[in-house]
Amino acid sequence: SQPQQRRPLTGQDRAADTAATMLSFLSLLHLCVLFGIALRIFSRRNAHGTAVGWLLLVILLPALGALMYLLIGERRLGKTWMQRAAALRPEMLSWAEGIPATSIVSATTLSTGGESISRLAHAAVGLPLMSGHRLQLLANSSAIMRALIADIDAARSSVRLEFYIWNAGGFVDDLIAALVYATQRGIACSVLMDSLGSRPFFKSTAIERLREDGVEVIEVLPVNPLRALFVRFDLRDHRKIAVIDRRIAYTGSMNIADPRFFKQDAGVGEWVDAMVRIEGPAAWVLEAVSLTVTSLQTGNRFAPPPPPLLAPAGTSHVQIFPSGPQASTLPIDALLLAAIYAARREIVLTTPYFVPGEALLTALRTAALRGVQVVLIVPEKIDSRLVRYASEAYNEDLLAVGVRILHFRDGLLHTKSMVIDEEITIFGTVNLDLRSFELNFEVSLIAYDREFSAATRALQSAYEARSRTLELEQWRARPRARRLLENAVQTMSPLL
Repeated sequence: SQPQQRRPLTGQDRAADTAATMLSFLSLLHLCVLFGIALRIFSRRNAHGTAVGWLLLVILLPALGALMYLLIGERRLGKTWMQRAAALRPEMLSWAEGIPATSIVSATTLSTGGESISRLAHAAVGLPLMSGHRLQLLANSSAIMRALIADIDAARSSVRLEFYIWNAGGFVDDLIAALVYATQRGIACSVLMDSLGSRPFFKSTAIERLREDGVEVIEVLPVNPLRALFVRFDLRDHRKIAVIDRRIAYTGSMNIADPRFFKQDAGVGEWVDAMVRIEGPAAWVLEAVSLTVTSLQTGNRFAPPPPPLLAPAGTSHVQIFPSGPQASTLPIDALLLAAIYAARREIVLTTPYFVPGEALLTALRTAALRGVQVVLIVPEKIDSRLVRYASEAYNEDLLAVGVRILHFRDGLLHTKSMVIDEEITIFGTVNLDLRSFELNFEVSLIAYDREFSAATRALQSAYEARSRTLELEQWRARPRARRLLENAVQTMSPLL
């Protein structure tokens, strides 16, 4: 028989062969990328949801998922920062052990729940329970700024500010003038500001005025394209700390930004914040906490001055609780869990962003099931649509066990607070989301004080009066497409 002649390849055949080869190559490349990232993920101890979220993203969007993992998939502070952090921790613990006994009070003086929280906090970060404080809750942005400026104007030796966002305009210009005036009087003034959070401020004339007039300005975690290749760019300094003369301090949720002018184009209304003014030894502890960030950023030695001799300003017992991405564990997560499980009657929480991990979600549901009244107050509108969808995915699980969810309607409620049984308050910069738990430098005040807890609870009640209660049946009636969207985004919540 005659051998069958092969048909000459046409241009269409060659194009089909090229396409098939390219497809095979891309498939192999996809498998290699997926395998490589999977090995990278499995070589580290990750939360289950985070690992699954990244793997799913790389499977669905290979190129984009791989690029995102390389940029923000790991808590990379950079080799220099991590070396400094490793050296700093024993120095901080050693400093904490030297806190004068006259400022320390035994945790056994607290209630059973308070004692367990205090012991955990001490073990996690090394800072003890301290006495001799006067606490003042400030719940109006203008009043907060007037009080801070008045304290700066009365400063005799030092002013130290560390805030995530600085935004010129409004009463911030008055604060800048107060800082300039303080330096002219010979007061040592230093300000720390996050590079990303305060990005517009670094391009303003206000920053030059501060520097030219002698205020020390430290840009924390600088952002630039080259640095992003080696350091995760969204690890941020989210703290809000002010310390005046090492005897007065402020912390809470408010940035250095006038809400009348800040993010007015976001469509969420004015930001609603609260701060606590602290008189007592916790002021110089907060100064030391802030100095750790200065040490990490600049490489300067961590060497706080000796504690000043202060007469007791009041009777409040407090503990300072810093947290950050340099830690191998998540102490703030453990603190909140301990507080929730210690509750006997009531837990009331306010937060702008609610994207909890499974452990925190389980703790809240368990508290409601054992008869604790759990109230969660969140803003009706927030400045991140994805976070909103992820947050709403938890609503039905919480409502079904009796958790009350209220949507604040008069702006972006930005106050971060947790009040337990009107006896213990956790108050500060921590949002109830994985970003605050894992990625940000944060600070919290734990107040074991009925008077301050009652004041904070009264503020929360005022927020409740300006909120709409979410009903379970009403929530269940939402469109099916919305439910699917919420669940899809929630799956990726560890990556938000």
